[in-house]
Order: sequence, then C-alpha cells, then structure tokens
Amino acid sequence: MSVSGKIVHFDANKGFGFLAPDSGGSDVFLHINDIDIDESSLKPGAEVEFDIEETDRGSKAINLVVTGAAPAGAAPERPRREERGRPERRHDDNRGAARDDRRRPRHNDSATLDSGAFSEEITELLLDASGTLTATQILAIRQRVTDFAIARGWVLD
Repeated sequence: MSVSGKIVHFDANKGFGFLAPDSGGSDVFLHINDIDIDESSLKPGAEVEFDIEETDRGSKAINLVVTGAAPAGAAPERPRREERGRPERRHDDNRGAARDDRRRPRHNDSATLDSGAFSEEITELLLDASGTLTATQILAIRQRVTDFAIARGWVLD
C-alpha cells in the first residue's frame, strides 16, 4: 500500500465515500466496487492504507485495507437515505414562491451543522444533481460552498 490516510465519509447506501491522505492534499474518491472489504468497517476516522489510481474522472482509491478502527465516540453513522427520509418536493402553482423559499437560508442556532456534516450533505447533493462531475470537481465545489457557509455563520468551522 502506498498511501496512509483516514476515512472522511462513506455512504453505504450509495456505495461511495472519500479518504483523506495523511500527507495532505485532495480527498480521494472511494467506490465499493473497487475494493473487496466489509463496508461496515468503513466508518469516518478509521485508518486505512490504499493505492491511488488516476482516472478520467479524478483520483480513486483501490486496494484499500483498514488498519485501524474508527475512534470511539466518532461521529455517529448517518442513517441511510430511506431511513432519514427526504422532504417532498413542492409542486405549487406559484413556482416563484416555492423557488424563493428554497433560496432563503434556514438558520437556526440549535440546528447549525458542523463543517464535516455540511460537506457530506453538499457531496450528496452534487452527486444527486449530476452523474458527470469528477471527484476533483465535487471536492472543489464542496470546499467553496462550505467556506461560503462558514463565512456567513450558517455552518460551524
């Protein structure tokens, strides 16, 4: 194995996640089809070793081995999409009002996300929005949006 790092996020429902190399740099995309491992060990904070393969869509991890379990008290695993539900899309006749509601920040101090949870949500939204974004593009967009939200106090750093 050529790279050591940690799991940043893994969505078992979708079968993908991101790894952070210990040496720094951009997160590396991980897809369940590229590894032969029990996905229950792919928890945020778990230590891993992996090789990096460059593809036309960016860097991806292969030959992954979990070398250390996620620390106790690490962020709890997020429920699968079908367990946590999604708000129903509004189909109002007054489409302008519905669009305006979506653009308004829903800021509530008791419900402010930390930057890690916010980044995970942004990643899911980007993947849902377009199947053609590369891992590099997703990471760049996610970072810009997260920085924007932190600067406005919508997300805790």
